[in-house]
Amino acid sequence: MDSYWLFASIWFLAAAAPGADTVLLVSTTLASGWKSAIPISLGITFAKVILLLAAFFGLSSLLTAAPQAFVVLKALGCTFLLWRAFKLWTSSAISTTASSDYFGKNFALSFTTGISNPQALLFYIAVVPQVTASTNPLALCLIIILGFSIISAFYILLATPIRAWIGRGNNQRMLNRAIAVAFVLLAALIAIR
Repeated sequence: MDSYWLFASIWFLAAAAPGADTVLLVSTTLASGWKSAIPISLGITFAKVILLLAAFFGLSSLLTAAPQAFVVLKALGCTFLLWRAFKLWTSSAISTTASSDYFGKNFALSFTTGISNPQALLFYIAVVPQVTASTNPLALCLIIILGFSIISAFYILLATPIRAWIGRGNNQRMLNRAIAVAFVLLAALIAIR
């Protein structure tokens, strides 16, 4: 049981810290309301579960044997974040793809953001091997699903009151650019790690 508590506490702290996935969740909530954030949350959660299972079943040994694969993943993650930053910087809306009409697009966008995040992959590769001998992967997946549901609810509740402010004046453009800068900074942090 100690391994589950260890994993849950470390995972929750890491997942709750603002990153690319939470920025996407908040920007979608701001653009289209809380209902449009549901597929974003589901896509990110699914990506986190896939990363956990990959680490649990030996991805860390594969990346140790072929470190070039991690470099490629890191480059793809940085490129994706920079592309999202460009789209935000040049758009008049918070996100042209973050619409409540496009459940599949929002899910795919968030899954891509989550799965291409090398920081998340590094976390799972570092933590999961420490608990694999005494845990069940399904129980760890349940921790992720429940944990990210709580984190998503927190960020959605945080963003919902801000929506009214966005409609005034030039606020939406300023927010777009602030989020774009956050994506560029995240890409830079990933690139230098």
